[in-house]
This record gives sequence, C-alpha cells and structure tokens, in this order.
Amino acid sequence: MTEARFAEKTTPYLLELAERSDAVRKMYVYDPAHEDIPADIERDLLSEKANTAVPGGVRKFDGRLLVLLSYTCGANCRYCERQDRVGVGLDRLGRLGTAQIDTIVDYVKQDGELHDIIASGGDPLINPKGLEYLFTSLAEVEHVKVMRIHTRFPVQSPGQVNLDLMRKLATLRPTMYLSLHISHPDELTPEVEDLIAQFRAMGYLLICQSVFLKGVNDDVEVLYRLYTRLFQLGVRPYYLYHCQRIPTTARFEMDLRDEVAIMSRLRERLDGLAFPQHVIDMPAARGKVLVPTNHWDFDLGHVTDFDGLTLSTETWKARED
Repeated sequence: MTEARFAEKTTPYLLELAERSDAVRKMYVYDPAHEDIPADIERDLLSEKANTAVPGGVRKFDGRLLVLLSYTCGANCRYCERQDRVGVGLDRLGRLGTAQIDTIVDYVKQDGELHDIIASGGDPLINPKGLEYLFTSLAEVEHVKVMRIHTRFPVQSPGQVNLDLMRKLATLRPTMYLSLHISHPDELTPEVEDLIAQFRAMGYLLICQSVFLKGVNDDVEVLYRLYTRLFQLGVRPYYLYHCQRIPTTARFEMDLRDEVAIMSRLRERLDGLAFPQHVIDMPAARGKVLVPTNHWDFDLGHVTDFDGLTLSTETWKARED
C-alpha cells in the first residue's frame, strides 16, 4: 500500500530544533500549499531505475556502484529527489536483506572495475544490519578500494546513531568515507559537532553534500558560515547540488543564475578546501555536471551530459511544471 502523497516525517530532535530555526522547519515540515500532490512512484528523475544493474544496485558511472540499502529515512526532507521511492510507503520493498545483499556482493566480485561502493537510500543507517553485512562482505573483495556511507541521519537524530557499528565499519580494510548531508549552519548544533569529532577520531574521511534551496540557504553569508565551519570541523565540502524540480519541490528550486552569482562570491572568500563543487545531477541523462562561476564567460542555457547529449536547461522545468 503506497501513500497518497510524500509523507511528513520528523524526529523529536528536529521538532525541537525547528522551533528556533526557520530553515530547519522549511526543510522538514509539510507545506500543504505546495505539496498536496499525489505521489508518483513511476518517476525516474535521475534514471536510477533505468540503470539498476542488480536489485538494489545502481550503476550510472564507471567504477562505482550505488547501493540503496533502505527506502526509509530518519526524517523526510521536503526537497527529496527520490519521492518515487522514499516516503511513499515502499519501505519494506527497499530494505535489503542478506539474500539481496549476497546478490549485490556476487555482482561486485565478478566485475573487477568496481572499486567504489556507495551505501545510500533512503538512509543506510536505518538498515544497520544490512549496512554491516554489505561492508564486511565487500571488505574481502580485493578490487574494492573505497566504500562510502552517505547519510543524513546524524543531523536528524544524533543521539540515536549506532556508534559501535560506526567504529566497526571505520576499521574495515578499504578506504572509508562518511558523507554527511548538511545544507544549513543551523544543523551544526553542539550535538552534531560532537558527533563529527567522534567520526573523525574513528578514522573516517569526512565529506559533505548540500542542496541549494530557495528560502533556506540562498544567501552568501549563510553558505559562507556553513562551509567555513565544516572546514574547521574537518569535513570537506564535496557537492552543492542544484535542487531537482518535481511538482512538490518547485518552491525550493533556484534560478541557476542566482546560484552562480552566489558561488562566484563564495569562491572569492572561501578557502579552497572549504569550497564545494557546484553541480547539476542531470535529470533524464547521465552525469553530475560542474557549473562554472562568473569568472568565466559561458552559456547557462544549454548543458552537455557525460554521453555527449546536449540539453536545454529550460526543458527540465517545462517537463515538471
């Protein structure tokens, strides 16, 4: 049974934080003025279904396999790009068990080009047994050199993170990255900063992904504070995404020209290690394409994906309006 629409889901921690942070409230609280729209479980915004190589495993890029361990998150971000699977009642279908993980591991073993395995979802920390089984199994595969955990759970419920599991995973043979999804400095509470310090002590290489969100972080000073503080905490800003437009997220989508203007000013102020890559994850195409700054003369109207397909940026908006 699927949900009629993308469900609201928060945590006690977030509810308390939202009382003093307008940004957190906008990121998590259901807005009936914009979201009273039926769920669409057939959507394949980023062609992940079309590029599913093995159940639960998405292969869009050379050498990498994205493993969707769970269709469940600790809380549902209102700008989620996977609203065809997450927050629409498909939790049981998305939770990978040992048999499905064995199939994924066998697939990886048979392909020596797969060197980077990314655990995502939903949120992989919502399926801790599956995450542990997947990574301990893959640690024995010689050609797997990097494993990554991509999660938002530590900033949604920091007190519930399984630290024993995180310590165990940090000791596995391949290089281990922990990618935290953080989009506003209000999310860097003392509890979260303490957790980040513990992750560093465990040995994780820490990176951060964010999303440009109108009305939340569309401000030079806000992003300067976020990325400067992450840099100071030992977290390398990695990607800052253009928000993907679907009917429920249109209110968050910024004009690319405004994003470029902000990134141009940030490039002039931030330390190089504190400056993220501004990217568009190509809808209905392949590639996370870098967006240049105003230090270059360029055309924002068209973009070419990794396969040489040239698309109009206006086409994306028209398709989802």
